[in-house]
Amino acid sequence: MRVSPLSILVRPTPPSKWLGISVALLFLALETLLSYPLHAFTKETTPSVIYLLGVVVVSIVWGWWLGVATALASVGMFVLFYVHPIGNLVDSDVRDVTSIVVFIAVAAVAGALADQSRMRAARLQESDLTADMARLLLDDNNDVDSVLPAVAQQISSAFDLPMAAIEAKPVVPGGGGAGQAAHADAGQTVFPLEHDSTLLGELRVPAGLPHRQVDRLRQRVVPPLASLLYAARERAAMLSTLAARGEELQALATQQAALRRVATLVARAVSPAEVFHAVTAEVSRLLDDRHTTLLHYEADDTVTIVSTNQPGLMALAGSRGPATAPYENGKLETGSVAELVRRTGRAVRADSRCGADPGSTRRRALGIDSAVAVPILVEGRLWGTIIVTSARPEPLPQDAEARITDFTDLTATAIANADNRTQLIASRARIATAADETRQRIERDLHDGAQQHLIAISLELRAAEETEMPPEQLRAQMARAATSLTEVATDLRELARGIHPAVLGTGGLVPAIKMLARRSAIPVELHVDGSAGRPPAPVEIAAYYVVSESLTNAARHSGASVVRVEVTMRPDTFRLAIRDDGVGGADPARGCGLTGLWDRVETLGGHMVVTSPPDGGTSLLATIPIRAGEQPALPRQAPAQR
Repeated sequence: MRVSPLSILVRPTPPSKWLGISVALLFLALETLLSYPLHAFTKETTPSVIYLLGVVVVSIVWGWWLGVATALASVGMFVLFYVHPIGNLVDSDVRDVTSIVVFIAVAAVAGALADQSRMRAARLQESDLTADMARLLLDDNNDVDSVLPAVAQQISSAFDLPMAAIEAKPVVPGGGGAGQAAHADAGQTVFPLEHDSTLLGELRVPAGLPHRQVDRLRQRVVPPLASLLYAARERAAMLSTLAARGEELQALATQQAALRRVATLVARAVSPAEVFHAVTAEVSRLLDDRHTTLLHYEADDTVTIVSTNQPGLMALAGSRGPATAPYENGKLETGSVAELVRRTGRAVRADSRCGADPGSTRRRALGIDSAVAVPILVEGRLWGTIIVTSARPEPLPQDAEARITDFTDLTATAIANADNRTQLIASRARIATAADETRQRIERDLHDGAQQHLIAISLELRAAEETEMPPEQLRAQMARAATSLTEVATDLRELARGIHPAVLGTGGLVPAIKMLARRSAIPVELHVDGSAGRPPAPVEIAAYYVVSESLTNAARHSGASVVRVEVTMRPDTFRLAIRDDGVGGADPARGCGLTGLWDRVETLGGHMVVTSPPDGGTSLLATIPIRAGEQPALPRQAPAQR
């Protein structure tokens, strides 16, 4: 607060009126006693000027009404004691009346000026108080409630109050009720602090304050205090929100940087093991260096630890699950997060402190308080999971699953890329091997069949040329040679059909499959839906060899009693389903000719699935897309007759 010399006398709130009356009487007594010695050696009216001092002081401090009263009392005291004859104003001259008028005028003017100064001082005090409250409430401190005592102290000091307190209230919109008036409460006057019908708190001051001071508090202090309190809370909320958003943005930037590093490794086509280690390290760093383990589910319900930074498991990386969390004797422990992910295919969160899941006892024994597991899906199938464990008292972040999911997607991409590269290399090797085997088979068939027959025919003809024999014997020799040539032609025709059957080119897929069904050693039930017409030639060739190899495998290995073949041709899709009721157990990984068929179907952008449980028969489903713009196969024109 700024202090001026005038503020010593002119205060915003005048002292008590009873104090003013006492001070006025004291001035009258002192001035009367002081005027007596002066009256002996001065003019008769001169001592009356002394009374102006009390009139001016009382007027300035307590206002013009008490100043005028003091002026009238001063004139009365002077007339009573010093005007001759004593106490008689009638015989006095006009100068005595003038003194009375001057006294009253001085008192009125001094009081009016004092009231104006007091009003200005009050406004200045209120402005300073508002500025101080704004400085305290709108400071960098976000805890508004902690500065309320200091604000109350400023109000108490500014209004010379014995005490003042500000009690904050929970913000309940509409709960305050607009226009609540001040009320008494346990010897205190309570002023509600409201903003837009919202009760923010209460200002409490002692009861019994002067009416003018209460009005000043209600009109000049409470409204700005309520507005500043509302603004302070809004500012604190905004700063808290900005801080939270800043933390979120920082966390997002950190996560994006980690994802970019892993994505770079995936794009560089590094080994999956390197990607696994990078994912483990980045996820652990992203979740405040908590232990992270990456597991791969095996077909026998065990898991392989492909990467981890958990001390108890680091030595076991690359091996199947040992008898430690979350495994039990090489198997998935029932109720563990890894087992739950395997069973449900969804992200799982567990907390040992709640003791609600079966795996909590074992986790608590290992010092693990909480765990989060997120599945890794590779091309729609469950491949493994990423598990993050924590031994800290605070739980894992609520968004841990979402933050880990982005890394599981990259892991799945790396695995899929590695599998595709492996399959591509294997497919190329199989294609090269199949081409070599096909050439060797053709060479062997030619050598063991047609070539041997042609050599035999050549020797017979040369013997006939060099040997003289009767015509009948020569004709018989020529007849045998002609028969052998016919057999050679038949062998060559069969060999050519094995490479590309003629009926497939001339009649189409359906007659070719019917021919395979007639030749099959097992009865074949054929169902064809060919409403869409003939598919493209590459699709027909692939379907022919799928049916041929399937019927051959069924005859050799299945022991089936019947084979059902269903062909469905649509404008955009070709579907081939083959089922038998044999012993099952077919595995494309062990050969059986299915691997080559797999490559042939996938080369056309299709997909083939073989299901063959033991004693459950074998089912093969091949689906090949027909792309827009592909020309359907057309019947081959028969050669012209000569």
